[in-house]
Amino acid sequence: MLILRDAVERARAKLEYTTLATAFCRREFTLGDLRGVYETVWGERLDQSNFQRKVLGTEGFVRDTGRYAEGRLGRPPRLYVAGPATDLSPPLMRG
Repeated sequence: MLILRDAVERARAKLEYTTLATAFCRREFTLGDLRGVYETVWGERLDQSNFQRKVLGTEGFVRDTGRYAEGRLGRPPRLYVAGPATDLSPPLMRG
C-alpha cells in the first residue's frame, strides 16, 4: 500500500511541473478536459478562470487547433492539442 501511495503522490507532484496531464487526454481536448485530469489526480476542484489563464499563459503547454468541440450545450469550447513543452515554468501548484 505504501508503494501505491508514493506513486500517486509522485504523479500529483509531476503534474505541477511537467505537461504530463496532456498524456491523459484525447489527442484533441478542451481546457475543461485538461482541468478534469488535474482535479481527478489532485482530488480538488480548480478555479476555471485561473486554470485557463495559467495554461494559456505557459508557452508551449497547449496549442490551439482553431476548431471547437461539437455536441455540447451552450457555446462550444475550443479544442487544443499538447504543445511541445515538457516542463512548466512557473509550475501549476495545488491549492
